[in-house]
Amino acid sequence: MKNLVVCVALMSSLVACKKTDDKKPEAPAGSGSAPTPAPAPAPAPAVDPNADHITVLARHKEAKPIDPVHLNFEKFKVVKAEFDPKKIEGGKASIEIDLSSFHTDSDKRDAHVKSPAFLDVGKFATATIDVGNVKLQSGTTYAADANVSAHGVSKTLPVTFDVIEQKDDHIKIKGKHAFSRQDFSVGTDPAKDAEQQVSNDLEIELVLTIPVTK
Repeated sequence: MKNLVVCVALMSSLVACKKTDDKKPEAPAGSGSAPTPAPAPAPAPAVDPNADHITVLARHKEAKPIDPVHLNFEKFKVVKAEFDPKKIEGGKASIEIDLSSFHTDSDKRDAHVKSPAFLDVGKFATATIDVGNVKLQSGTTYAADANVSAHGVSKTLPVTFDVIEQKDDHIKIKGKHAFSRQDFSVGTDPAKDAEQQVSNDLEIELVLTIPVTK
């Protein structure tokens, strides 16, 4: 491709319902019988790891059972992509991420991460990734340079990705890259701030369908 972009699924559950005449009568008041507990909800099915997504994995300075925390970004798009799907090397691509669109399993955490203390999405609403210098490493694995602009900082990172689908009008890539939030001046450094509980070390995981654009 002449430019590539480098560097979440609906849950369905079946509830078995008994007929009304099969229900047990309620125990009379004062009988001491405990009410029948509600059945536990069925576990959610796993999300398809090959569906398009961008997720950042974060951890605490002192590891916690909830680590890693998944920041799942719901709004992102390929703005431009110039490449030959049959020959990806030399391709280019640009991606935009709406930084306010992520969610974790905690509304309180989401609000804190979006605040000026971290991402400051009121001021820095968008991150962009411009991918270029795509080179074949081996098989379906490619290396590239990703110029990332976020939180008022631009930094070029070396990245790798795998092509997991290759069609006449698009490709689908899958990649993972480790980086430091301090590279983009997000939050304070735990080494200098004893109250900072979030580790500097982050990982971004992504699967993207990249169509050829004109």
